[in-house]
Amino acid sequence: MAFPQTPLVVTIWILVDGQWMDITPDVYLRNKIQITWGRQDWASKANTTKCPLTLNNGRSRVNPSIVGRYSRRNPRSDLYKKIGRNTRLRIQVTTPAGVVTTAFDGFVSSWPVKWDVDAVPGAEEQDVWVSIQANGIRRRLEQGSKAKPDSMRRHVATSGALLYWPLVDGEDARQGSEVIVGAQPFRAVGEAGSFYQGQPNWGKGSLAPWLEPVVELPDETIGRLTTSLQPQNLSEWSVDHCFSGGGTGYGNSFEIWDNGPRLDTDNQIQWTITTNVDPGAIRLLVTNRGESSSSTSFIANYAPADLLNDSLHHIRLRTYNNGAGGINWELYYDGAQVANGTHAVTFRAVRTLNYRWGTIEGGGVPTTAMSLGHIIYWGASPPTAAATWTAVQGHARELAGRRIERLCAEQGVALAVTGNLDRTPQMGPQKPGTFLELIDSAAEVDGGTVHESRSTAGFAYRTRASKYNQGV
Repeated sequence: MAFPQTPLVVTIWILVDGQWMDITPDVYLRNKIQITWGRQDWASKANTTKCPLTLNNGRSRVNPSIVGRYSRRNPRSDLYKKIGRNTRLRIQVTTPAGVVTTAFDGFVSSWPVKWDVDAVPGAEEQDVWVSIQANGIRRRLEQGSKAKPDSMRRHVATSGALLYWPLVDGEDARQGSEVIVGAQPFRAVGEAGSFYQGQPNWGKGSLAPWLEPVVELPDETIGRLTTSLQPQNLSEWSVDHCFSGGGTGYGNSFEIWDNGPRLDTDNQIQWTITTNVDPGAIRLLVTNRGESSSSTSFIANYAPADLLNDSLHHIRLRTYNNGAGGINWELYYDGAQVANGTHAVTFRAVRTLNYRWGTIEGGGVPTTAMSLGHIIYWGASPPTAAATWTAVQGHARELAGRRIERLCAEQGVALAVTGNLDRTPQMGPQKPGTFLELIDSAAEVDGGTVHESRSTAGFAYRTRASKYNQGV
């Protein structure tokens, strides 16, 4: 017979050491299992899912040799140090036809132990229990850090960069921190070696309204930002940087030094990307440096029409071992390859990065300030330059549904979709915000609904168009 004549079989699991463990016998039935899900009381968005449960914490029915199994600090429990904040809990229902469906998938935030102080004297054991409340994934995402990274920082964080200096350290900074492994920061040094000559204005540069403030390289000064890298065994590397401004005055140079020994018989290679030199040109030069001599080759020149318009730009230099004892190189500007070639030297990883402003082509000083940020060191298989340029632009004109899909992928959150994401409207550049703020704003643009999924610890999205002509 069908439900309710034949009762449903309910199974309750917790995730322990990557395996689902059945704790159903330890769940008390004196309190009904009630799952609160969806949008409540005319709320504008779906609330987090809630499911309170009461667990037997006396002698366990799952493992009768243990008393206090769900006490987190009980060293005699088989769950000692295995349960705690954000332990995953799942409730499954088996229908009379044998179909298993997931009714709830969420996280337990705490394990408070309670007991009956009025227990009957002489009873073999007191009534001891744990009152837990499992919640959907939204509650967990609402906790913790309130940092609001911009679209570029989100992109780099999920794309496998080796090192990353966003240069968004704020106006009180004295250096630009590396944020992936805590490597050496970018420090400012004047051309004469003085720490106080040519100091940049930290936190006062602006690449674009949707990106966080970066470092400003002021006019009427010359200077250098520099950092050193630990040697790595690589067969390919790419280095990115973003800038805006600097439309007049003398040019800037971004130097990338490899870790060669700098001998006459085994040179150190210096790649130099210069901008605003011609003016209005990007040049790539390569220098072979030895003990007593060096030689420089001019290998690329690209003069984009928009270089001097104070807008945001992204440059990438990629080099890789060509397998024939030399190096292949590629130069990218705003997501597109603009030059490539080969160089007959041994491939090596990067050792030093220098960014110099106002120091080339005439030795004068710049008359216009510029902004610099998002210096990235990639290894093998970086995201395409086009994908990174899209992130630099804040994913402008991205469809609302596709933005929700991308944000969930970046955050590692499962997403189930009802409707066609390609039938959602375009959005403007993505501004800094928390993950929840960003997906909620995208849903508002489309008029769809974001809610927690019942079948997994993730979200579900229903597009506005999918709501049309629904049956009653």
